[in-house]
Amino acid sequence: MNSFEGYLFSKLANIGTKSEGPVYFLQQFDEKELHVIKQANLWQEDSKLHPFLNKKVKIEGEMSPEGIAYTSISAWQ
Repeated sequence: MNSFEGYLFSKLANIGTKSEGPVYFLQQFDEKELHVIKQANLWQEDSKLHPFLNKKVKIEGEMSPEGIAYTSISAWQ
């Protein structure tokens, strides 16, 4: 398991479709951005990620070709 730290933010994806919803990204402290794979349907908010939006966080998980497949998220200290 790997740790990723940075600032969590979201963008609206699939605008104008029935699948319109948030996608999540982690802006690392070197300013690189990584996609965080949500555990919800395309049109839904991720109930674990959403409360941490616009905050510095620590994400535990594995990197895949699609992005970070997270197992946990917590406030960054």
